[in-house]
Amino acid sequence: MIRARRSHKTRRGVVGSAAARAAAAVCVAKGVEAAVCVAALVFCAAVFTGAATAADLEGGPGREPADADPGDAPRRESAAMTTLTDLDPAVPSEYVDGVLRSLELAGENADEIAAALAAASEPDVEPLCYLITYLPPVDLATVDSRFLLETVSLSRAARERFPWASSVPEDVYLAYVLSPRVSQEPLENWRPYLMEQLSERLAGATSMEEAALEVNRWCGERVAYKPTQRRDQGVFETLSSGYGRCEEMMIVHISALRSVGIPARQTWTPYWATTDNNHAWTELWVDGEWRYTGACEPRDALDDAWFNDAARNAAIVISSVFGKPAADDEAYRVEDRFSLVNSIARYTAPGRLTVSVSRDAAPAEGIPVTVSVWNFGALRAVARQRTGADGVAGVTLGDGTYFVCAGEPEAWAWKLCEISEARDTLIELVLDEGTTFDAVFRMDYAGARDHDSE
Repeated sequence: MIRARRSHKTRRGVVGSAAARAAAAVCVAKGVEAAVCVAALVFCAAVFTGAATAADLEGGPGREPADADPGDAPRRESAAMTTLTDLDPAVPSEYVDGVLRSLELAGENADEIAAALAAASEPDVEPLCYLITYLPPVDLATVDSRFLLETVSLSRAARERFPWASSVPEDVYLAYVLSPRVSQEPLENWRPYLMEQLSERLAGATSMEEAALEVNRWCGERVAYKPTQRRDQGVFETLSSGYGRCEEMMIVHISALRSVGIPARQTWTPYWATTDNNHAWTELWVDGEWRYTGACEPRDALDDAWFNDAARNAAIVISSVFGKPAADDEAYRVEDRFSLVNSIARYTAPGRLTVSVSRDAAPAEGIPVTVSVWNFGALRAVARQRTGADGVAGVTLGDGTYFVCAGEPEAWAWKLCEISEARDTLIELVLDEGTTFDAVFRMDYAGARDHDSE
């Protein structure tokens, strides 16, 4: 039996000749009180058998990675890869591999990607190559050259039009302004509309922070919270209906910020530690640092939102990157076309959980390790990692009690661990075929304790 206690708080809530020429250029360049034993058993079985989805492990109900790992896609030999001629390189050397891979993934749409590369002006070549390198396969297979060119040209125009945008470093601009996609919404050309709508509104803004606050006021006048469906609406669907889930509100808000040259990224907690449910919001880069705010929920200052307390007591906060994480980011997951970073340290003083897993007195490599909190009456995973060659996995977490399990269906282990006062914690798990699950324990969180004492 599990006896998990936690206080609850309320909340509101682009293969024809053109592609061949492009590929040739590339190649030349390269030269709660609950008694729920069954819930925990079902959860552990789901983790070990692979039935636990990304929605369970990284973003709560309805959340999935921004795109599938392109390494899982079947490889095909395209004309772009085999018809090479000696042309002057058009692609910077650092983007050669990425552009070639994207031309391949685009399949029959590779001509559209190549047409954009052929038509791009000199200032637009590098950002266009970045965009092509990191767009998910679903967009590469459907996007047209006009969309790609306009995305790049308008994002560059924002840097020239708005005074605050000129101060944004190139790497931040590429990762957090250029992208036409926020999450899993339909790909739409929102940039011309939003830039036009917001330009007059921001005419009097004298700083990036002032502009950011005004953008959120504009968004809040047009979008309110209302549950919709698991599949994300696009920007125009949400604006036309006037409502959306927190993630859909975030999509509108981030798109609006990017349209006027303010870097922004999606941020979420998979599950809250001190109350049921989860949440998604906006992090924005203002004058050299990351700040946060509720999307389409304007306040008079940044780093102020209705979820302040919950965020300070969060188990983990995840932010997405269009590309690779910065050197000062704590990488949580790095894929070919997107990355996730752990941003919990922006909200609280966290501790580092290190999990050492062994089997038969030797380090166990490649073992899934799952960290869970109690939410919606069951154990809910907030983080998942795999052990390295040394049998070790780790993640940074806020204070609280966590249920940690590791292993595979035939041999696994579990243990409760406590993160407190930002101290690092090491636990050891020994995989055993005879592991059973029959226990009574308390899961405690600082935020819940504070609430109880009020």
